[in-house]
Amino acid sequence: VGSRRSGSVATLPDSNPRAAMQGAVALLICCSLAWCTTTSHGHSQDSEEPLPGLKRVIVLARHGNRAPNPQIEVVCPTYAREVYPKFGVSHAALSRVGMAENWENGQFLRHRYRYFLPEGPYLYDGTYAFFSEREERNIVSTAALARGMFPMGTGLEGFAEERPNLVPIATTQDGADVIMNCPRDGPCEGALKRDKKLWVQENEGRIYAQHKELFAKVSAACGASLEPGKILYKGKSKNLAWAAKAVMDAFLFAENEGLDPTIGGRLSPATVKEFCMVVEGMVSGMNYGKPHQITYWAGDFIPTMLRLARQPLPEPVNKLHVFLNHRELLYAVSHMLGIPIEFPGVAKDSLPSGSSLLMEVYDEGVRLFFWSPSQPQWKQKAHYLKHQRPMLHLFKHGTLQPVAAAGCVPGKLCPVEALAFAFVAFVRKTGTYVQICNVSLEETYFARGEASLGILEHWVKPQVLAARGVNVTPHSAAAIGLTSDDAAALGFTLEEDAESTHDVGASDSLPALLACASLSLSLATGFVGFRLGKRAGRADAEAFVPYVQLS
Repeated sequence: VGSRRSGSVATLPDSNPRAAMQGAVALLICCSLAWCTTTSHGHSQDSEEPLPGLKRVIVLARHGNRAPNPQIEVVCPTYAREVYPKFGVSHAALSRVGMAENWENGQFLRHRYRYFLPEGPYLYDGTYAFFSEREERNIVSTAALARGMFPMGTGLEGFAEERPNLVPIATTQDGADVIMNCPRDGPCEGALKRDKKLWVQENEGRIYAQHKELFAKVSAACGASLEPGKILYKGKSKNLAWAAKAVMDAFLFAENEGLDPTIGGRLSPATVKEFCMVVEGMVSGMNYGKPHQITYWAGDFIPTMLRLARQPLPEPVNKLHVFLNHRELLYAVSHMLGIPIEFPGVAKDSLPSGSSLLMEVYDEGVRLFFWSPSQPQWKQKAHYLKHQRPMLHLFKHGTLQPVAAAGCVPGKLCPVEALAFAFVAFVRKTGTYVQICNVSLEETYFARGEASLGILEHWVKPQVLAARGVNVTPHSAAAIGLTSDDAAALGFTLEEDAESTHDVGASDSLPALLACASLSLSLATGFVGFRLGKRAGRADAEAFVPYVQLS
């Protein structure tokens, strides 16, 4: 008798048929009791296997390890001569380890969802959707992930002896990306440049003065000056943060690749670590230092993700959606939803290369997980590189850990509405990316009106709530900042009512919990759309869902 939940097999003694039969009956009774317990008190919280009733899986992944950017030739020429060539790939391209990390992610997804996804080759029927940001290393990372899911020898017969799976990968549009890379390849590019410039003006000189000796050590090892006002690239002056990030990335990529980040011992491991910590703080402050920056990095991704996760599911045939991007989107989404970024053996609030956020979608809600690639020892990777052995042999399964959005419990089902409420609450404080970046209808086809909230606003419109006779109390209204005047304008009357609070995901009564969450979402989406519409004067703008539907 096999068990799908554990993957184990119970061996029954064949020397005694009667005992074997009794054992089988006992096992079936135990399984039945376990199933009754699960269905009576909510799903089992074992994160090692998906729960029964899985409907869809949504993955937001980061590209794997890579080679340094082209500016490493100027900002650290010693590294460029001695270390960079050993990556064996072009500047900024996905490396051997990076390919293995993303490949392992695909292997993991195929194994974990082996009873959910169809067996066999890639199906061109809408079951799968792979969507990549258009940077080459992101597309290659997506291809590596797909290769892990659909390895050689499992594809169409009669095309080639190797039987490859040719997996289609959709990607973003140049200059009009509001889902994956809104501030670097979309309408918020100007806002990001202004914010970075302001951060440099306010912070760079102070940080350099505090760590002048450290920057001098790294400059000497690199053979180039890392000093404000003395950095030129292709004839243009560049700020210290830009150059230091390129050097920091080079150190971290080398260490992860099994190469020498100390540049032949010119720097001690402690100095490399200290430099990376200082520069990481600079980069984080420059990119995410203000809450509104988190909002424009996330763009329209969260509304798109929640739309794919909300019942009834759009395009039910879609079982797996994979989005693959740079680290910034995964970082911003985690922060907007209140998911702590903590990985084993990695600095807090840092994302390992090749890591991903998984959302399992069920009728009753969703479960969230972080996945990270295996972490082979540096010596192992160095040995494999030296002897040109296949790096993927060091990557087997990775690490899965349950996480939770604000108000939810790791490993437990959480209503989609709770995630939507976290998003709406964040956007209420910062404004939408449309407002922050002053996006107009003429700027880009993909940013019409209040696109960030358009999907959520149309889930439950105010008039629908009124028709349902939703009872809005002063307590619940205050929780989302709804005033009496706002309620009246939306068609509600605030009435006193006894209040009871629940921790999302911890209640024994899931239907009651879902009702509470649905009410919160209904109030929040209607209220936020109403308030932002009043402020922006675009409340009646057509809502647009910019995700490319692959069906």
